Amino acid sequence: MNLLDSLRWRYATKIFDKTKKVSQTDLEEILEAFRLSASSFWLQPWKIVVVENKELRAKLLPASWNQPQIVDASHLLVLTRLENPNDDLVENYLNDLVKTRGIKREDVAGYEDMMKWFLNSKSVEERNLWASRQVNIALWNVLAFLASKWIDSCPMEWFDPKAYGEILGLDTLWLNAQVVLPIGYRSHDDKYATAPKVRFPLQDIVVKM
Repeated sequence: MNLLDSLRWRYATKIFDKTKKVSQTDLEEILEAFRLSASSFWLQPWKIVVVENKELRAKLLPASWNQPQIVDASHLLVLTRLENPNDDLVENYLNDLVKTRGIKREDVAGYEDMMKWFLNSKSVEERNLWASRQVNIALWNVLAFLASKWIDSCPMEWFDPKAYGEILGLDTLWLNAQVVLPIGYRSHDDKYATAPKVRFPLQDIVVKM
C-alpha cells in the first residue's frame, strides 16, 4: 500500500488480538521512526517509554479508565515530554550536533543564543506546552509509520498522567506522559475494523485563499 492507502486502512483499534506480537525488528523500527521525528529547533524534548512488563501494565489499567487495549495490545508505548525544558536540553543537543557533524561549538554560537533565548523567554507553563506540541508531531510520525507496516494502534489521551508518572517513575526522570499508544494487531472481534472511516469531505475542511 502507498501511504494514503495505509492511512485509509488504519483506525483506533478497540480490540487487539492477544495472541499476536509485534516482532523485535518491527519494534526497533518503530522506535527509530520516533527518533527521526521532526521537532522545533531539532531539540527533541521527549522520550518514549516501552512498557512490556505485564504487572506494570495491569497497574496502569485503572489509570487508563480500564481501556482493555492497555493490557491486551502487544506493546504499550508512552510518549512523554520533558518537564520544564531549559538550557540543559540545548546543551545536550549542541553537544550531539558538534559530535555528529564534526564542527566546532563556536560555529553554532548564534544558533545556541537563539534557542536559549527562545526557552528563557517563556514561562515554565509555556515551555511545557511547546514540548507537548513536539510530542504530537512525533505521534503523527509514529502513527503513519505503523500504518505503513500494517501494525495497529490506538492513541489515547484519556488517562491519568499523574498516576502514570507515579507507577512508571516518570517524575524522577523529569518526564510527563502525554500520549499512551498501545500497538499490535486488530482482533476479528473488533467491529470498528470494518466500519467506514468517518472524515469530513475536503470541501468542508480546505480553505482556499
